[in-house]
Amino acid sequence: MDTIIKHFDVWKIKALDLIAKYGLKLIVSLIIFAIGLKIIKYLVKLMEKFFEKSKVDVSLSKFLISASRLMLKILLIVIVIENLEIPTTSIIAVIGATGIGVGMALQGSLANLTGGILILLLRPFKVGDFIEERAFGHEGIVEDIQVFYTTLRTRDNKVITLPNGNLSNNSVINHSTMSIRRVDLTFGVAYEENTKAVKDAIRQVINKHPLIIKDKEPYINICEHGDSSVNYAVLVWCNTQDYLKVKFDLIEQMKIKFDQENISIPYPHMDVNIINDNK
Repeated sequence: MDTIIKHFDVWKIKALDLIAKYGLKLIVSLIIFAIGLKIIKYLVKLMEKFFEKSKVDVSLSKFLISASRLMLKILLIVIVIENLEIPTTSIIAVIGATGIGVGMALQGSLANLTGGILILLLRPFKVGDFIEERAFGHEGIVEDIQVFYTTLRTRDNKVITLPNGNLSNNSVINHSTMSIRRVDLTFGVAYEENTKAVKDAIRQVINKHPLIIKDKEPYINICEHGDSSVNYAVLVWCNTQDYLKVKFDLIEQMKIKFDQENISIPYPHMDVNIINDNK
């Protein structure tokens, strides 16, 4: 019994020594950590306000804010460890030893991080652009570019999250880079229709549309002799934001105009002849 009491007293003394040695430092470290988090939150808000007032691109500002927040938190942890007088050399050695294994496990995430940095440096697209990516076949408006992922909003208001690694390593079509775009359409009419009359009808529709750029001469010409129709290529220019409206308007208005001018639009059909051999 006396031995147990002696051991208890020894543990008690050691515990008191540890509390006396590290207790105050632990409390101070917790206070530093709590205050540090508030300071980081305040600095991030200042950065957000600064970028809002400046002319820095939205995608770049979001990436810088995200990266700064991460770096400040790492710095805060290092300060807390230093205050606790924990040997940082041993921690660095452990991190270095485990870093290889973690790196192998996070190859995809590292590729996404590198892809995010490349996207922000090379600027193939930015927030607000309408893009079409070939890796997964998705398209939409770029809502956000984060460190690891890019978010798209589709035309029907769905949200798609894409890894930056695939975006940076595959072809991406940016429909918003240029201020104007060309609308390419093909209309088929019957072989017996007069070519000049067809071209005149198409040109009348084009000239009446208010969103088509009149400074650029439209291209109207026969592009193919099809199986059942003569196909006319119609190429016109419009502002990028008007592309879909111009395209669908022309498809509808050409049909109305052809009906008014009695220009027939052929469709695939099959003639079936029944031969009766019974006599």
